[in-house]
Amino acid sequence: MIAGVITSLLMLTTVALWITFFRRNAISKNEDFDHNQIIGQYGIEASIIGIILLWIIPWGIIFILPVLLLLSLLSPAGRETWKEFTKVRVYFVCSLLIVIFAGGFIPASEPISPDEWGEPLLKENPNAPLYPSGSQYTWVMLPSSGDDITDVEIVQSLKLRIPYQFSTLGSASSALDLADLFNMEKSRLKQAIELLDDETPLSFDSEEMLLKEVISEKKHTYIDSSSGEENKLNIALFELRSLTLSSDPDGRVVGEVLCAASDSWGGEVDIVVVVRPIGHPSLELDRFAESLVSQWVG
Repeated sequence: MIAGVITSLLMLTTVALWITFFRRNAISKNEDFDHNQIIGQYGIEASIIGIILLWIIPWGIIFILPVLLLLSLLSPAGRETWKEFTKVRVYFVCSLLIVIFAGGFIPASEPISPDEWGEPLLKENPNAPLYPSGSQYTWVMLPSSGDDITDVEIVQSLKLRIPYQFSTLGSASSALDLADLFNMEKSRLKQAIELLDDETPLSFDSEEMLLKEVISEKKHTYIDSSSGEENKLNIALFELRSLTLSSDPDGRVVGEVLCAASDSWGGEVDIVVVVRPIGHPSLELDRFAESLVSQWVG
């Protein structure tokens, strides 16, 4: 939340600096100052509205910027304004985009850590990408008895920065969609695969793994284990496929990965990742990891 507020204030400050620069330039030339001469009529107003909309519109700047550009090009007057202020407008928009995406480096707050899970085994992930910023806790859930050697779960709780939007609307779904589009899950998942390799007799080569999305529901209802409240979370389900255990270019299924994400304000999203090997009893009995996620969401 605070990171989104800081980024918004920096964007408004950037707009104010543009206005200050052009005002001083006009004064030095003994000219009347008109803010419409910076990037065209209503340009400053549109930029301020755009900053406000980052707190309202799903997908944030990814949706807002193309729409504002399209609206500015629809009318003949708008197209003429673009011809007159093209260079300055490009610089102006780029300066705001730099501020928005620089906000992705602001450290994320601590991830959710349910009391029922105890102290995390790991609180860092050396394989995590530098951008966007994120924090991560990792647990190894071992079976209560040593009878079932596949009854092991690796659970990761993440808090990730999503600098392109500050609204809670659609923040979880957009984060999962972009992570899938740019294959961002794989780097953070490497640590979980290595832990799974250590705890089970199965072979898991973290460098030779493929994630293949399973067609399933996009949302799943989890019941808070403490309050009984229903929470509908965005989910993504993947097959974990080993490329070294099969000649098939799609690899051999050696486990499943469930990602469940919760919407949050201010350019952050909470995600829980559950990694289970093939043969784990919960893959049939509790495929959406309700026993774990219901504790996490509480």
